[in-house]
Amino acid sequence: TSHHDGDASKQLLLAKINYFHVKLLAYFVKRLDSIKESNGGSILDNSLIAYGRGNADGQRHTHDDLPLLLFCKGGGAVNSGRHISSRGTPVTNLWLSMLDNIGANVPKLGDSTGRFSLT
Repeated sequence: TSHHDGDASKQLLLAKINYFHVKLLAYFVKRLDSIKESNGGSILDNSLIAYGRGNADGQRHTHDDLPLLLFCKGGGAVNSGRHISSRGTPVTNLWLSMLDNIGANVPKLGDSTGRFSLT
């Protein structure tokens, strides 16, 4: 359906699929927030979850300027509740920063050019 070539019926089906996935995501995030951990926070507070698309444009298979949501606070490593425009920044910069958050020592990933600020 992401290869809709402008076909309205395929675009409508894709929208329905996306709506279903976002409903599942909302359920998942609420569930994580409802489970408390010993430090007083929830599993959601102590996690990092990225949700988005693998391609910015399914027709062209581009991976630049992906729409992406980052949920959670990463145990306090992320300032939440904001919108960040990162046009032109490789998404692999975000992946590196997320890896840093879990203690993985990865100097470079794919086409990364550095780290993405989570604070």
